[in-house]
Amino acid sequence: MQCSLSLPSYVVNNSTETINWGLVCEGIPNIWKITKGRNIKVAVLDTGIAQRHQDLSGSILASADFTGSKGVEDKIGHGTFCAGIIGARQNNFGVIGVAPECQLLIGKVVNDSSVCYDQAVINGLNWAVAQGADVISMSIGTPQSTDLLHNTIIAASQKACIVCAAGNNGSTLDAINYPARYPETIGVGAIDRNKRLATYSSRGDRVDIVAPGDKIVSCWPPNGIAMLSGTSMACPFVAGIVALVAADRKNDGRAPLTKDQIVSLLSEASISIGQIGSGHGLLDPAALLRESEEHYPK
Repeated sequence: MQCSLSLPSYVVNNSTETINWGLVCEGIPNIWKITKGRNIKVAVLDTGIAQRHQDLSGSILASADFTGSKGVEDKIGHGTFCAGIIGARQNNFGVIGVAPECQLLIGKVVNDSSVCYDQAVINGLNWAVAQGADVISMSIGTPQSTDLLHNTIIAASQKACIVCAAGNNGSTLDAINYPARYPETIGVGAIDRNKRLATYSSRGDRVDIVAPGDKIVSCWPPNGIAMLSGTSMACPFVAGIVALVAADRKNDGRAPLTKDQIVSLLSEASISIGQIGSGHGLLDPAALLRESEEHYPK
């Protein structure tokens, strides 16, 4: 598959720590009083990562290249950006991720020419599961499905919650990319600062939830920050929120939620934005924590 990847509006080499508007919109700083994602593994299957980035170097638990690119170093920036949204450290530099104490598993499945082959994704998924990933974030997509990819997604979804970007196909209903289109994944659309679907965001029945995706600031190689827009940015927001809930449960000795259990909670833990094709609406992390405890206390 050929990946359509967002390009940054700007890149800054140095910055004091920035809190994204999306973090404020989702009430994440208040959630940090309860959980920051400690002891949870989040796999990011993308273009790799800037391994020496000051916000990310301490978050990488394991990494692997499935593209033949001779390592996981990110030559494009997309994977670094998505990883930063999830797990950038709170260190008075750059940005802060949604789950700043989670552990990142970096699987490079998109090569340095932005090409992503199904076999690389399949290998990356199998590796992430073998590494014990609790959450898998995939800001990649294709309009076509294969049985082998779907079967791998089905198997992986039994072990980890898979969160995927719906795609940037605009207002045409149900133009959702795979793997977000698969029922075994959580498909994520993007909203802007006005809590409206971003004009570019794919929408339709296979969008489960929406999250901040417009003009988001995150990490950029080699050690800077940048601004990007897309459902690629919304996907890791949701992956980070799932990691926060998973950490809260794990650190309290409760059983992890399955993907089906998480999906069952989305309608009660989301706020409708009143637009067709936006799924259950905007995910409310505080409500998800509360509903998780009330519905699945053990």
